[in-house]
Amino acid sequence: MSMLLPALAALALLSSPDPGPGWTKAAEVDGITVFTRDRPGSEVKELKAVGTIDAPADAVWKVIRDYPRYRERMPYTEAAEVVATEEGGKLIWFYSRVAAPFVAKRDYTLKIVDESDWKDGKGFLKSSWTLAGDRGPPPQPGVVRLKINIGSWLLEPRDDGRRTFVTYALYTDPGGSVPKFLVNQANGSAVPDVFRAIRRHSIPAR
Repeated sequence: MSMLLPALAALALLSSPDPGPGWTKAAEVDGITVFTRDRPGSEVKELKAVGTIDAPADAVWKVIRDYPRYRERMPYTEAAEVVATEEGGKLIWFYSRVAAPFVAKRDYTLKIVDESDWKDGKGFLKSSWTLAGDRGPPPQPGVVRLKINIGSWLLEPRDDGRRTFVTYALYTDPGGSVPKFLVNQANGSAVPDVFRAIRRHSIPAR
């Protein structure tokens, strides 16, 4: 029995993803593990979700990069528009407006950078983003413009490319008068919803 316990502990460590320093496991649902981390000078936490999608990385990448279809695929998305592209699509400016329950609408324009190192099905696919309000539509009455939205998608092939290990990171504050503890709760539930949406549209119908 004493020999079995260390073996089980080692197995648990191997099966739990290591999110890196400072991260605390907050939830695990539908095979998605969510971590949070304090950000210096902010009451809003950073979030990270990890999990596996039963589809090749390039199929998942195609769904993530299909920004015009976010309106039909992503939770609460009311508008989704690619404002501009440069460097053959390596740089994309993307505008979105979100209509979540119980709060005023939010909008933002992101500058999305393709940071992939990918060749012949090997390496990784990665996009990261920051706000770029000067490239999108002007502010609209009754819509709160986000001042913080930083994140990334990282896709790494598994099982000879048949599956994909996905890391989704996000730090955002919807602004307005929403209390920060509610912001953290809302962000914590929204991150798995976005992850599930990508998974749902990446896996081929059976």
